[in-house]
Amino acid sequence: MIDLTADQRDVAASFVSYVFRDMAMLWATHGWDAANRRGRERLQADLRDSNLGYRRSMVVGRQLFFLAHAFRVTRDAVFRDRAHDLYVDLEKHFWDIEHGGWFYSVADLSGPANTTKDLYAHAFVLFGLAHYVAIFRDKGAARRLRETNALVSSRFALPKPWLAHSTTRAWDVLNRNLEQNPHMHLLEACLSAHRAMPDDALLDGASRIIGIFTERLLTPDGNKVLEHFDEEGRPSSENGDLIEPGHLYEWYWLLNEYARIADRPEYARLADPIMDWVEARGRDARGGIYDLVDVRGRPVSERRRIWPVTEAIKAWVTRARIRRDAASRAALLTWIRFIMDRYFTGNGGWHEYLSPALQADSDFMPASTPYHVAMAALEVEHLMGGPGAFGLGAER
Repeated sequence: MIDLTADQRDVAASFVSYVFRDMAMLWATHGWDAANRRGRERLQADLRDSNLGYRRSMVVGRQLFFLAHAFRVTRDAVFRDRAHDLYVDLEKHFWDIEHGGWFYSVADLSGPANTTKDLYAHAFVLFGLAHYVAIFRDKGAARRLRETNALVSSRFALPKPWLAHSTTRAWDVLNRNLEQNPHMHLLEACLSAHRAMPDDALLDGASRIIGIFTERLLTPDGNKVLEHFDEEGRPSSENGDLIEPGHLYEWYWLLNEYARIADRPEYARLADPIMDWVEARGRDARGGIYDLVDVRGRPVSERRRIWPVTEAIKAWVTRARIRRDAASRAALLTWIRFIMDRYFTGNGGWHEYLSPALQADSDFMPASTPYHVAMAALEVEHLMGGPGAFGLGAER
């Protein structure tokens, strides 16, 4: 915990409440297909189902995490029941009983839609299972978590140090390029799983990704993280100079969390230059965070999606906890107020995008987004005595 003024504490509490009460109830009602006991993939701004015709395993994993924590925070039985149904849905419709692993997507009514085995999707199923196990201590989910981790370690393995981006249903590798994003989220999933059910194999998986980060993803100057690489691990000739500022905030947070959980403080020292660069180059003076910049800090996309703001909140929670200074607390509260004033709509919803002028610039809400907002809310809750994103361990 850190010292917050009464006003700061009220703002922080309002943010956490909006996420785990209002936003969660929106997805437990309008975002829920009660007839089939499963979540929806996306809602329109007016709360109608977008009827995309498919659902992704990545989204179900994220929603499993979100509604499990909504139950932990509120103790409302509706969130418990939704989380249990999401787990059943994941097992029944997404698990490949023939080859193992998780389908990328299923059609609403006719079974698997995309049978590709995707590293990013597997990372989020592992992540969702970890938090479900941490909160409900479900033994079947724990077994599936261990099985999923073993499959990720073996089936996506390459002769290179990194993991394949995707495979066929039968595990033939489709893409050997090094991609930053799935590795980052697999690190998050491994740390979550290790905290839920401590296991050296899970922590070893996290350490392997940290090695990939330091050797490949982090630029030689130590202050940027690239997104796309070729099969030899070199920055892609087409888009290798692109940077997502939200991911830099996220890496600042993850490096500090890995250093704490693995007791490797030297990795925390890698984090500050990344945070300093994104604060200088990833933000717009008009407000908000760019979706995409290049290595020189020039904007490539000037839209303002909501999720980079959630990553900035997590980063500033971490910096406030480390430095315990008024400036860090003030920066954190500025971002919390920004997301509440500019993005939240007051009915549990949000604007997915803002324009450069900070006006609403989208008419839909993906079911994948509450994961980002909830992770930020967990870290803010941590400041007020909550467990934090990685605080729910087997020792409870």
